This record gives sequence, C-alpha cells and structure tokens, in this order.
Amino acid sequence: MNIDQCIKKIDRYLKKTNVQPFIVDVPSKEILHRLVTNYNVGDNIFRDASFYCKADEYPKIDTLLNDVAKERRCIFITGLSSFLKLHGEEYVKESLQNILNMTIIGRVIFITYQCKPFLLINDPRIQPRVCIVDGLSDNIPKIIFLKDGSLLSKKDVLIDGIQNISFIVEESNYDLVCMKTNKTNLTYPKSLLFIVTINNAYEVLLQYDLTTAQLKETLGNDEQWKYALSLFRSKSRWEDVIDSEFGNHKNLELVMPSFSDFSNEKKWLFFIALHLFGAKNNWCLDFASSKAKSQEDLIRQIYRGLLDISYKNSNFEDYYMSRKQIVSYLKNTNDEIADYCQLLLSRGKEAIYYLTDNSDREKEYIFFLLDKYAFEYTKEYIMSALKIVYPDLYDYLQPFNFNNDFLNTYFQSYKYQKICNKVFSEFEKMVIEQSEKRDYNRLLPKRSSKIETIRKDKSMLYFVDAMGVEYLSFILSVCKTLKLMAKVTVCSCELPSITSMNKEFLNLFDEENIVNIKEIDDIKHHGKHNCNYQQTKLPIHLSEELAILRRVLLRIKENLLDGKVQKAILVSDHGASRLAVIHETENIWEMSQKGKFSGRCCLKSDTDVQPDYATEAGSFWALANYDRFKGGRKADVEVHGGATLEEITVPVIEITHNREEIEVYLMPINTTDFHLDTIPEITVSYRKKASVKVFVSTNVQNITIRINRKIYTPISMESNFYYFEMPDIKKAKTYIVDVYTDDNRIAEGLSLIVKKEGASEKNLL
Repeated sequence: MNIDQCIKKIDRYLKKTNVQPFIVDVPSKEILHRLVTNYNVGDNIFRDASFYCKADEYPKIDTLLNDVAKERRCIFITGLSSFLKLHGEEYVKESLQNILNMTIIGRVIFITYQCKPFLLINDPRIQPRVCIVDGLSDNIPKIIFLKDGSLLSKKDVLIDGIQNISFIVEESNYDLVCMKTNKTNLTYPKSLLFIVTINNAYEVLLQYDLTTAQLKETLGNDEQWKYALSLFRSKSRWEDVIDSEFGNHKNLELVMPSFSDFSNEKKWLFFIALHLFGAKNNWCLDFASSKAKSQEDLIRQIYRGLLDISYKNSNFEDYYMSRKQIVSYLKNTNDEIADYCQLLLSRGKEAIYYLTDNSDREKEYIFFLLDKYAFEYTKEYIMSALKIVYPDLYDYLQPFNFNNDFLNTYFQSYKYQKICNKVFSEFEKMVIEQSEKRDYNRLLPKRSSKIETIRKDKSMLYFVDAMGVEYLSFILSVCKTLKLMAKVTVCSCELPSITSMNKEFLNLFDEENIVNIKEIDDIKHHGKHNCNYQQTKLPIHLSEELAILRRVLLRIKENLLDGKVQKAILVSDHGASRLAVIHETENIWEMSQKGKFSGRCCLKSDTDVQPDYATEAGSFWALANYDRFKGGRKADVEVHGGATLEEITVPVIEITHNREEIEVYLMPINTTDFHLDTIPEITVSYRKKASVKVFVSTNVQNITIRINRKIYTPISMESNFYYFEMPDIKKAKTYIVDVYTDDNRIAEGLSLIVKKEGASEKNLL
C-alpha cells in the first residue's frame, strides 16, 4: 500500500484498545521521515533502538521490549530492524514474529526499514497488524569497521561506535561509512548489512582502489602501507599516485637513474609501482619486479634475473644490455654484488658472460675467471665474451698493426697472457730468443730521433710514465669515440728502461707545455688501488690503468677544444713487464752488485761475467728474459729496467681533434658515383685483379684498407679518391672492409661483394 493508506491504517490502530504491537515497514528515508513528522506530536513517544545501547555496544533488546510492553502511552520504535539485521535473516524473522506476539498495555508501533521479505505473514490474526509501504528502496550504505581512525583522511565519513548503526542505515545519505569500533565483521558473520573490517592501512587501500588487490599485503609492512595511504589523501587511484611521484606509470624505467637517491619509502613505492604496472620497455626491470617479494628482493632479482637466460640465446645481448643499464644506476650494493659473484661459481667458465664492468668487484671476478680457465678458454671465446661484458678490455686486446709480423705476434701474445695471468712456454722461448737476437735494435727507431722531427709549436707534451705500446689499441679506440685523430710511431727507449735514463725528450719542450702523469707508474710500483701483487695475484691493476688513460685522453680533448693547443703529444719514458713479475724467478748468476728496480738490472762490476739473457746498458746489466737479479726486492705489480720488448718499446702519439665528420664510401674502380643503399660489387677473373676505390670526404693522410686482417695501401690517388688493388682476393663472396688513416679506423664493417667474371650468380657467403 502507499503511504497515505498506511497512515490511515496506523490511525485506525491508534484508536483501538486491547491491541498488540503494530509493524510498519518503509522502503526509504523519505517515507520514514514523513511518518516521524506525522506522528511525533502530542504525547506520542518516539524512541530509537540506539537508546538502549552503551558506547560501541549492541542494544539491550530485552530491556527495550520490557519498556514498550509496560508503556501506557503510544510509543513508536525506530532503528531496531537495522540492529536485528546484524544477526541474519532467521534472527530478523524470529524477532519480528516475537514482537508481533507480545502482550502490551498501551499501543506500540515498530517502524522497520526494508524488511518486507521478513514480514510476508499468512496468519490472518497477525496480518492486519503489519503494514508494508510500497516505494523505491534507498541504497544501504557500505559500512567499514576499523579500530584506528587515524588511517582515514578528512574526506572520509567516520562515525564512532556500533550504537550508530540505525542512524547510518536509516537516516544518513552516505554510500560508505567508516565506523570506529572494536567489533569486526566476524562478530556478525550472518549480517545482512554489507560490512567490511579494516585492520590496517593496506585494507583501507583496498577500499580506495580495487587495483590494490593485485598486491599481496606481504609486499610491505604497516608503516609502508600507511605511507602509500598518505599519498591517497589527494588522489583516488594508484595511477594518479604513481604519476604524481614518478612522472608516468607507463615508463617507470626512466626513473631508475634517480632510484638510489630516493628515500627508503619512495624506493618501496617504486617497487609497488613496478608490481602494478611493470616496466615494459626494460626487460630486466620488468622481469625482476615480477619475481621480487620485497623492495630488497627487487635489487637481488635485478642482479640475478640474467641467470635465467642462456648466453647462447640469440637475444642474450639485448637481455644483457637491459640489465647492465639498470644495474649501472644502483649504488651501495656491494654486498649484493659479492653474493652474485659467489653464486656465479656454479656457472664455471660460462660465468664470464654474466658479469659487467660496472663495478670493481665484477671486473676483479672477470680477471679471476680468465686466470682460472686460461687453458680452457679459446681466444675467440674470450673476445666474444669481453666484447659484451668488458668493452675496454676487449679494445685493449684488439691487435695493433706494428707493420711487422713479429711485433704483431709478440705484443698480441703478451697482452693475452697478461690478462690470463700466465706465461706460456712458447712465448717464453720467443723472449729468450730475443734476449740474444735483440731484433728491436733494427726494428725500432729511437724515441729521441722521432720527437726531434715533430713540430712543437702550439703543442702540449703529455708525459705518461710507464705507458707501453700494449695500450695502443685501447688508446686508438678511445680516440675514435672522442673524435680524436692519432698518429702513432713505435720507438725504443734507452737502456736500462728506467725513468732517469729516459727523459731526454723533456728538454725539447717548454716547461709550461709539459703535463706529467705519474698515475700508471705509481700503480706499477706501489700497488695503488689494492693492486699489490703480494695481496692479489690477479692483474686487476689493468682496469685502473685503462681508466687513467681514458681520463688523459678526455683532458687532451678538452684542451684541444679550448684552442689552447693544436696538437697533443703523448709520450712515455719506458714500458713495463707484468710477465716478469708472475714468472717469479731469480737469475742463477751471483753478481757483485744487488739488483735494482725489482732486480731487472744491476750495476756492472769489473769482476762480473756478462750473465746469460742480459744486455749491456751503459753502467748496468739489463735482463732481457723474465728473471731478476738477486738482491732486488720483489715487484709490487709490474717491473721495468730490463730489456724485454714490453719494457723498452714505447709509443709517440700525435693527437689532433677532427672537427669534421668523415664520410667513407666504397665503389667499383670504374664507376663515378656511389649509392648509399646498395653494396658495391666488383668482378675478378684469371686476368682481372680485385680492385676498388675509396671516397673519403675529408683530406686525410696515409689511407689504408684492411680485409681479413691484411692491410692494403693505395696504388694511386686522385682528389678524395684512393685506388686499391687486392690481387690475393679471388674467391667470390662478401668481404668486410675497414678503412684507416694512419692508425685511426675511420670506417668499419663496409661490405664489398666479389663475383667471378662470367660466372652465374651464386649465393654469397
């Protein structure tokens, strides 16, 4: 029935005597309000069930019913049904049935709220005392029970105590109400009201944004979830919070350069952001976040994620570089790096592929592996790995062309043995042979004769103590990166190979134009940076030496760019030998004088007989093998003073800055133009030699090309074109060509297709 019909029915009830309780059920607050307004007049009593509640307690129903049974006046009871609903459907039905069967003195009207399903009574004796008002039902608010009201923001509705249930359900217009109470939803397991219990900040976040359900509560502690909750004070979604803190939840990898500077709270939030949104543009970060169980575990998974990928995987290098980039942003992770390196022991010789040059610990471990597996690794395997994991060491090991096969072989072998921390017997035979032959006397010009010919105006001399020719490949690689042009002349120093005997070139320069760099020599003599041979047998000092040379070249570029000088001349007094240190042998000859410079030389005496493998060096004997004279203290890292090739061979490097971009193109010798989008093709036959011409956009000197490690010089040149013949190239295939000016590679990886003249086209290798 409608409200008007209901009012008429209530009016008839109020005029009767000897009555039992009357129930009116309403569907909405509006109708409830109309009834209250209509009847809250005169002597009528209106009482809410909460009147019988203590703070945060359920109403005392027995007391309520006892009071209304004895009341002689007309009394209206509201709110009771909302309390009854806390105990479930059967309880509501039973309670309402009991009310209808009560014996009372006066007249009692219970106004229930949305209880129609529980009042469908077929008993004709009771049915007249039940009035159900038709109409649209209001929504019942969602109720959140919580103990700690501080978890909520000011915008949240917070009501104190369970005694306010009837107000929330029947009077308020809220969709969601938070109730501070010691009760939980487990207190009322059959409740017909929608109740959720919140015990902590995480559960509050579940109410704010359903996306929170994707996050396990164990991903953070209560303080961390409270921190996240504080960010929701002005936001309503995780996307908004993350965008506000990190810029864009779709590009979280862009945040990593700043990660180490974040507070611990913000690092944790970033971990949560990754769990929610991933990092689709960076494999390592995305993979690690999917496996990590905590903020701390995220760092561990970043380090270890690569171990799930085989180094033979065709995409391994992409995975590797993704990880290396992320790891490079992490700071203060030495313990994690140490654990990671220890874990790599299980990978055996393959472990080298899973290291980077980001940290000293990892670089040390690379040298450890090179030493441990020196006789199991092939040179090709080492170069393949180092190209990815340690590019500087890879560049160091690249061959430098001395324009002499013996020197090429010697120094390439020397560098390989240095990084592997071994002296191979075949190489030692070569050293002993040279201690007697001393081919360097005819192969190498004296340094002084070269420096005298160099123009010194507008030049700066960089005197790098103990810089041998072993570093030339690395120096040229860095020069290429820095767009520096280097002209190298390989020379010999004076014997013995000590600084005091090799400073004649300093007199050729004004003092203000000389830069002295002692750092490499300090490492070799004093074991700086924990490189002392008595503490570690590994050649870890090489890492720092390469870093020093890079800094020197950067400094040179700055000075060239400033226009202070037009040329830098990089010169060394002598080289040094690592192999003489790890050989650890003394000369059997007893000399009258003690060994000097770690025993690599000693003063001559009239009573001495020239020792085997020693050469006269003025007033000294200088050893040309890997022994040391007795009496000399053991070397810390490397030695000099002797006459091995690595000790006496020194570079003179003239460096200028190339301000122009050099373009290089290959083309058949009989064409006049080149096509950028096609590979040039040439033909060969029994009578026709392979030939090609090279276009170089800038005027440079001493152009050469290298194919299969063989160097070809031009047979002629015209303007910017250089003409080459390669008579030994006869096989039809695709060749890779590198182009050099002096020792600078100005183009690499250029393809050249060679075909047989008159032959049908075949698949080219």
